[in-house]
Amino acid sequence: MEGTLSLFDWRPMPAPAPAPPLADGSGPMVIEPVIAAAIEATARIVIFDCETTGTDRLTDQVIELCIQRGLDDAAPSQTWRIKPSAPIHPGAQAVHGIALDDLAGCPAFGEVADEIAAVFAEADVIVGYNIAFDIDMLQAEYTRIGRPMLDFAGKKVVDAFRLWQQCEPRSLQHAHQRFVGAAFEAAHTASADVAATGRVLAGMLRSFQLDHDWEVIASRCDPQRTAPWATCASWLGPSRHLRWDGDVVVLGFGKYANAALHQLAAGPDRSFLRWVVERDFPIHVGEVCRAALDLSGDEFLAWARRRFPPAAASAAK
Repeated sequence: MEGTLSLFDWRPMPAPAPAPPLADGSGPMVIEPVIAAAIEATARIVIFDCETTGTDRLTDQVIELCIQRGLDDAAPSQTWRIKPSAPIHPGAQAVHGIALDDLAGCPAFGEVADEIAAVFAEADVIVGYNIAFDIDMLQAEYTRIGRPMLDFAGKKVVDAFRLWQQCEPRSLQHAHQRFVGAAFEAAHTASADVAATGRVLAGMLRSFQLDHDWEVIASRCDPQRTAPWATCASWLGPSRHLRWDGDVVVLGFGKYANAALHQLAAGPDRSFLRWVVERDFPIHVGEVCRAALDLSGDEFLAWARRRFPPAAASAAK
């Protein structure tokens, strides 16, 4: 299903005799535990993946969340299954194989929200594959229960898919074969996905000879971050759609990129913000644009500072 992390269904294969990489570097890649350990020694890494009832951030919900603490297959992992209040779309069920009956005895999201938030709070590096969707769906759950969204300020967000695109653009189907040396089928569980993502990312770091500087690695994952200081620390929420630019909130996309939101809302082109509110942008983007439309400039900026404190202000507390 488009947008999810359902990419891998990896199964251990009989270990063949070691084979050297091909001339183009696309040969079998063995991720030794010692390599993953060296990578993880520089930061606390959490890999995560969500399975959901569908892809609509406003109405669909997370039904399975798996985290893995580290890149190696032996790294500890944890899975939560969550009972939704929304139906599971047939297309989504065909991907992950989870039915509502399977979740009958599972807790609601609110019952595990603190436990999940604690995992992300302790992490230095957040890893996923096509991670924006998973972050948006998880943040929507916190908004739905009236809780603050997870705070990613100061975290290094690493999207293995975007990193691969930047370093070596190829079709998605080659990823596991290229960096792990094993074929894969369509995934059915979040736990299989996060294990595969760990193997793929460790293989990428080795193959591309990337230093273990997570700030640099995270910046490579996003082509719009063109300077080392242009990090997610300035973002409002988990995506680059909105960011702090000094004391004002500016757009990070579209024909009004870099425009101050409160000035755009007060001008003749405020219809652009109404368009954003009505479209399927991440929940926090619609919330901020709606506030810009409803409040005066000073009121909006005061609200934004309370709702999404700039990173520098947060660090000073």
